[in-house]
Amino acid sequence: MVKIGAHVSSSKSLDLVFDRGKEIGAATIQFFLSSPRSWAWKERTDKEKVLFMEKRRKTGIHPVVVHSSYLFNLASGNKDLREKSIRGVINELKLCEELEIDYYVIHAGKAKGLNDTEAIKNIIDSMKIILSEVQLKKTFFLYETLAGQKGEIGKTTDELFALMEPFLDQNIGVCLDTCHLYSAGYRINEEEDFYRYKEELKEKIGLENVKVIHCNDSKTPFNSRRDRHEHIGEGSIGLKGFELFINDEYFSTLPFILETPKEGNMDLVNIERLKNLIKAPVAQ
Repeated sequence: MVKIGAHVSSSKSLDLVFDRGKEIGAATIQFFLSSPRSWAWKERTDKEKVLFMEKRRKTGIHPVVVHSSYLFNLASGNKDLREKSIRGVINELKLCEELEIDYYVIHAGKAKGLNDTEAIKNIIDSMKIILSEVQLKKTFFLYETLAGQKGEIGKTTDELFALMEPFLDQNIGVCLDTCHLYSAGYRINEEEDFYRYKEELKEKIGLENVKVIHCNDSKTPFNSRRDRHEHIGEGSIGLKGFELFINDEYFSTLPFILETPKEGNMDLVNIERLKNLIKAPVAQ
């Protein structure tokens, strides 16, 4: 059965993500461990952690996905920023392992003054430090496909494989973002191009390494290299792209996470729009 959910707030207490997920009828959820735009790290109490695990069992929401802070830049040529980013990822991954989070999704980094080869090397070197301090046993680390704005690394399948290649023996994979793919130049809303992209993933990364799909329409045109999310069916991707993903033999087995604008009851509306595209049973 297809599992559809959304990014939800983790404000006040982490366990509340499950309450918020149930409110919108989510079968799967994603959230931040702390403010995505602050470097401050908040230690969680044992009580909060126990409540989190209890509500997870009680609600049956699964899988559970954490998105990294937006401030992290593992590619940075600025030594201080890169070291802060490494420490931030380590803190988040340690908590993910403790809470048995299924997937941890990250925007790996932006080149900002470096060429792509230098930026990729910095990300790989950063990952070697991170993985020397955190053993990935419960949590899969996922590089997100990016739109390519402002020097982002992860905009092509080749870049993603370059980031994965040194760590193929680890729990490391990929999260696809539909808006980012379309903005980066993958025409996923036309059948022939969709299957061409799927074949590219299969050959270069391995479909089994694709674990999560961020389900977002795009406010900007094809190949815009801009990261602007829109409600399902209201952007330049249109419903066809989502229909292809959600009914695909492999992709339909993955969690679909909405990161669409938080406006009124639009999470409920977007979940329903995706469900209406499914030609097979959906998780309730």
